[in-house]
Amino acid sequence: MRPLGAEDLAKGGDNETAEVLRERLRRLEAAVEAAGLGLWEWDVRSGELTWNARNRELFGVEPDRPLTIADYPELVHPDDRDLVRDAYRRASEGPQDALFSMEHRTRPTAEARPRWILSRGRLLKDASGVVRAVGSNLDITDRKSAEERRSLVLRELAHRAKNGILVMMSFVAQTAKGVDTVEDFKAVLMARLQSMADSQDLVTQTSEGSLRLGDLLGRALTPFDPSRFDIDARLDELRISNDMVIAMALLLHELSTNAVKYGALSAPAGRVKLELAPDDGPNAHLLWSETGGPKVSPPSRRGFGTRLLDISLRNNGGHVVARFEPQGFKADICFPVERE
Repeated sequence: MRPLGAEDLAKGGDNETAEVLRERLRRLEAAVEAAGLGLWEWDVRSGELTWNARNRELFGVEPDRPLTIADYPELVHPDDRDLVRDAYRRASEGPQDALFSMEHRTRPTAEARPRWILSRGRLLKDASGVVRAVGSNLDITDRKSAEERRSLVLRELAHRAKNGILVMMSFVAQTAKGVDTVEDFKAVLMARLQSMADSQDLVTQTSEGSLRLGDLLGRALTPFDPSRFDIDARLDELRISNDMVIAMALLLHELSTNAVKYGALSAPAGRVKLELAPDDGPNAHLLWSETGGPKVSPPSRRGFGTRLLDISLRNNGGHVVARFEPQGFKADICFPVERE
């Protein structure tokens, strides 16, 4: 026995049955509307398409525009048209009343970006082949955007993890060359790793893609008695990208450590000045100047800090020029910034 449908309501009959059917239809329409489903039907013999209002909205089609199957490919993103054709072809070659499902984008327009659509359908066949296709479309753009963001985050995490491993490998190799005992090796290595961890904390604590340089200076210089640093207030107006944070933190830690061991901070009256040099370009120049310490002479070999730059600062568009002047060590640190 055929189930009753909307056409039965027009024929009259039992009032109570008709009212029950009307209520069921109202509930079904409300559920479809609430779910945001676009409903479609394709008469294969005539080529006519029947779309509800939501389906027309999904594809950007005017409410009163007649539609045939010839119009449909032009409403699908050019890169996804073969996918749509293949999904229908496989279903048409399948068993009676074959089901198909696919995800594709709508055609981009000057007014709107493409939507991602989850399309599900059923092909109704008789002895001669496909007679009718019916189905629904659901907007899954938000889900696709979330998947793309998650994929981007995972790729970024993999990139950061690789860079972190390279830096730590350099830590171990270079620290081993500059110490005489296991205890010294442990102390120096742990200090460098702690600096790296502290700078990473700053990155994770902000939801933005950059960090105020003043915040980094405050964190990086805390172990070295900040009262002995004269810091240009203009530096606080600069922001550096999260990719630069760890590189800058490690460099500041290395320069400060050297100042304590060999430079200005090894003497009671010694001081370090951090000054912003004039520059109208995209990069900033931080001048590190030490005064009041012992007489300085150039080292006989490149130190860890110089090698560190090759791994970190230079990979992010920065560089440093070190000057071992007799009255005190100086460094010109160039790095990309975001000016406020």
